[in-house]
Amino acid sequence: MTPLLRALLLLAGSGGPAARLWNAFEREGLPPEAFWTEGEPLWSRLGCSDTVRRALRNLVSSSWPEEEEERAKQGGVRLLTFRDREWPDGLAEQSDCPRLLYVRGNWPLVGPPVAVVGTRRCSSYGRSTAFEIGRAVGESGGVVLSGGAAGIDKAAHEGCLSVAGASAAVLGTGVDVAYPREHEPLFDRLVRNGGALLSEYPLGAQPKQWRFPERNRIIAALAGRLVVVEAPVRSGAMITARCALEAGREVWAVPGRINEAGCEGSNRLIYDGAVPLISIPDFVSLALGRQLTLFEEPIPRGEQNSVAFTEKEQRILCLLEKSGERTVDNLAVEGTMSPADVFSSLAALMAAGRVFVAGPGRWSAVPK
Repeated sequence: MTPLLRALLLLAGSGGPAARLWNAFEREGLPPEAFWTEGEPLWSRLGCSDTVRRALRNLVSSSWPEEEEERAKQGGVRLLTFRDREWPDGLAEQSDCPRLLYVRGNWPLVGPPVAVVGTRRCSSYGRSTAFEIGRAVGESGGVVLSGGAAGIDKAAHEGCLSVAGASAAVLGTGVDVAYPREHEPLFDRLVRNGGALLSEYPLGAQPKQWRFPERNRIIAALAGRLVVVEAPVRSGAMITARCALEAGREVWAVPGRINEAGCEGSNRLIYDGAVPLISIPDFVSLALGRQLTLFEEPIPRGEQNSVAFTEKEQRILCLLEKSGERTVDNLAVEGTMSPADVFSSLAALMAAGRVFVAGPGRWSAVPK
């Protein structure tokens, strides 16, 4: 066991805020083994609580780190540190993300990562929509990320699995703990099908209410794009969306009925500037099409301008180029078309790289 892995295991087992404490430790400029050799004085300087210091004292005087490493090996679980070559770039960019991941299954996964999240108490429409999004992403070579929870999460994972796609679940428990218990077959399928279960918590860690909002920042950091299918205003999915926006990720939301509390949060995201997902094929084309051709020769600007747009798309593009930032309502009135046509046109123009979200609910043309 390397000194770095031992130090990170001690942090994980202590139950303290591992990312914050490790950031403070790195500012000390000490080698990893100092984390346990310097003991109490160092832990106090780092800001460890009495409870965390007591847990660290017990762990340092025991063989728990070595036993944890052995349990991981026996269970086919990888202990991945932030210094390993396979460490996700998305986590490396975020200062509040973990420095140690438990990984059960295949890693790294190949394909553009798309997170699909939403409420556990979803409608049948939300469940079927999440399933279809998961299936479309899996069919197109993308990776579906979610939290392994009931409702929207489960439907998205199952949609991806239905076409033998790769899917990863970020858990609020240890990777050897199925929660809810009835999801154990789903988790086994994820692993067998080339996907993965990820967690920052030690093996055997049981579900605690605070762990699920905490793991949402990992989903957001790993995702290239985030889709919220159905979410109340106060929900884990909305926490994930906020984390995604703070991490600079693109957020999409599926429009829902305005009189249903389960859609209030996702509808609010659209009002605040999230991209409305009104066509799964259009979304997949944008989310996966450009990433899958990343290594092709760039299209010259002149050829981009010659892309054939529909009459309505051309009208929207002209309005944005002439008038600057506009809302969907502005474009619908000035372009004499329905909001649905405006949304459809904007999705096509965004996929072609001609328009972008300029702010909450506002759109602009890409400068020529």
